[in-house]
Amino acid sequence: MKFSPWAIKTIIISALIIIAAFFITGYLSWSHYQGRIYPGTWIGGLDLGGKTLDEARGLLSEHIKKIELDGLKFQYNGKSSVLSTTIASFDSDLSYSAVSFDLEETLSNAYGNKSERDFPSYLWRILFLPGPNHVTATYSLNDDAVKSFLADNFPELNINPENAYFSTANSKNGQLKLSRNLERPGKEINYGQALEEIKMNLDNLQNNTILIRTRSKYPSVKQSDLDLLEPEIQAIVGRGSLILRRPENDNSTSTEYWVIKPDHLITWASVQSNSGRLELNFDLDKIKEYLRTVIAPEIDREAILPRFEIKDGRVTSWQTGKNGRALDLEASASAISNSLLAGKNEISLIIKDVTAENLNPENDLSIKEIIGTGHSKFTGSPANRRHNITVGAAALHGLLIKPNEEFSLIKTLGDVSDKTGYLPELVIKGNKTVPEFGGGLCQIGTTIFRTALASGLPITMRQNHSYRVSYYEPAGTDATIYIPQPDLRFINDTGNYILIQARIIKDDLYFDFWGTKDGRTATTTDPIIYNIVKPEPTKIIESEDLKPGEKKCTESSHNGADAYFDYKVVYPEGATSTPTHERRFKSHYIPWQGVCLIGKTASSTASSTLENIRLSNEATSTSPNQKAADLPAASSSDSINH
Repeated sequence: MKFSPWAIKTIIISALIIIAAFFITGYLSWSHYQGRIYPGTWIGGLDLGGKTLDEARGLLSEHIKKIELDGLKFQYNGKSSVLSTTIASFDSDLSYSAVSFDLEETLSNAYGNKSERDFPSYLWRILFLPGPNHVTATYSLNDDAVKSFLADNFPELNINPENAYFSTANSKNGQLKLSRNLERPGKEINYGQALEEIKMNLDNLQNNTILIRTRSKYPSVKQSDLDLLEPEIQAIVGRGSLILRRPENDNSTSTEYWVIKPDHLITWASVQSNSGRLELNFDLDKIKEYLRTVIAPEIDREAILPRFEIKDGRVTSWQTGKNGRALDLEASASAISNSLLAGKNEISLIIKDVTAENLNPENDLSIKEIIGTGHSKFTGSPANRRHNITVGAAALHGLLIKPNEEFSLIKTLGDVSDKTGYLPELVIKGNKTVPEFGGGLCQIGTTIFRTALASGLPITMRQNHSYRVSYYEPAGTDATIYIPQPDLRFINDTGNYILIQARIIKDDLYFDFWGTKDGRTATTTDPIIYNIVKPEPTKIIESEDLKPGEKKCTESSHNGADAYFDYKVVYPEGATSTPTHERRFKSHYIPWQGVCLIGKTASSTASSTLENIRLSNEATSTSPNQKAADLPAASSSDSINH
């Protein structure tokens, strides 16, 4: 069939009209959605299509607040427990967020970036991506906090399996009788599954109850495995006790040897599979546990780190270094196992030296002047917190940081417990309070961070607090530590030793870094604080730890915010191939809801009591740290650039 020129012309014109109409309609539609979220955009069951940014922000905020108020809900066979999204404490340093939403980032993902908002991208979406656009919420989830909560609240679900094992008993004629004990299976909470379901909920701004599931844990050694090895075990029992001796070069005057009787020795026996063949072995973990608890306390001697003190501007010796020693648990356990299998019943333990640099004032330490000072205030701190700040500062005072060493605050502080002089503070988990150590140590972390900045040192690890803490204003200049993570770390790249000196003057904590200036200059800008977000009203939790009607409140509410400051270090000419180091330190603080515990009352009066307390807390702030909250913010120069 042949078309006439007129028909062809008509077809072309019609096609052009249709195309033009499509583009015009598309352009008008695109224009309509300027400042609005594109149609078909969903977060879970929430339709954000066509909403303005303010409208979407309101909807998202409503869903986020509900999750934050309700907490994460868990259930197992009728037993329920709720993990608060904020773990509150009576010391702000021990408070942290279990779940933290980033509302603005979530909103930005739904709206799209600049390249996704132009007209060609909109047409591409209409033509080739016509289905719904599912966006997930942006948040951070503290996996460790979830696991710890589940383990604490459902302890009956974590049962370790027990391997079949040999034991002995005295028979009627006084001989040791060998017996085999049956293995027992165990189980554990399926943490991976629980976290996966939580994240699925949070991705879609939902908060369905998580049904906890368990998974079986099976023993690796069965009773039938022991049958084949009984002759070998009998031979070991027949050789009598195991003698563990100190090394010949150990001059200690305490216990020279330890005797392990057969009835205890036999509990270390284990079975392993070697190319499908069962062989007798010994459980190294059980041996190491015995060595650690029984023998190591008599052998171990801590190394004494060298410490120095500045007096009248000069370095004087305070404590020279002294080597220590420690029982090598791994090597000794292996030696015991190998010797027993080889038919030996007398073994020398293995001790390793723990070296400490033996520095003294005669060494050229190049400690001549202060290279940087950091400062923070702890006005309003309760007694336990003040005590812990003093203990933490003393633990650092006089220590030396080697050239090129990466300083770790957590590693340097070491054990934080009552054994090292710290006092506990109460943390709210669920509706109970439990004691934890470490309150006040973020004052140490923040001040050391500011000192490292003032000294122009490279910061390798730093994390801000979950929410703004009054002790560490201005916002953005703080550093939190929480054993084992997060840590505060930096590198001594000065080429000389750095000496740490601590000063506490009334409510002011100072750290001075002494060393030798190399000509570098360090500057920081004043923090820029923005995106201020108000918190929810104070949360009231009924508690069985308090008397009926008794009230106890933690740190007061704090606005959420974002903050940043710029850090610049300029090195002297020729000192480095990169003469300028620049870095922006960013901090995100969630709006922190105040928390009050109220002693559980009779159900008939509980609701009115809780409402009265809620209204009281909205009208006035009644926090133990109120004085600190009312402090004026310190200036940037006071906080960072001493």
